[in-house]
Amino acid sequence: MMNWPLKWILLFSYLILAACATQTGLREELDRSVKAYNRMLRWHELENAGTTYVETELQDEYLKKVSSLKKRGLSFTDFRINSIRYIPETKTGDVITEFEYYILPSNRVKTLSYHQEWIYLESLKSWKVKSGLPVFE
Repeated sequence: MMNWPLKWILLFSYLILAACATQTGLREELDRSVKAYNRMLRWHELENAGTTYVETELQDEYLKKVSSLKKRGLSFTDFRINSIRYIPETKTGDVITEFEYYILPSNRVKTLSYHQEWIYLESLKSWKVKSGLPVFE
């Protein structure tokens, strides 16, 4: 039979391990969400990206901007995720991406840096982007 100090040490160790595993899981989930969201933007699935990953309060404004961008003839040619920073204390993430795009009738490809702010919503058990689309000129 174990003595009580050993039981407490084992319990404490288990709790620390569980907390680390949860943080690693959230970081990996953030990475997957960021990649999926940006991939959707790249392949012109803007509405789907908005309904899946944009925070509920921002979706109407986001979808209006998407409609305007589609009317203007926005096309993406490529994107890069430059950095993903996970902040475990606040369950948020800061992401810097670059998009290459053009707006018809121009064939000039432009590059735009897009800073994305992400938040983990416990109620939905998912990551949501809380910053709108940048200005594409």
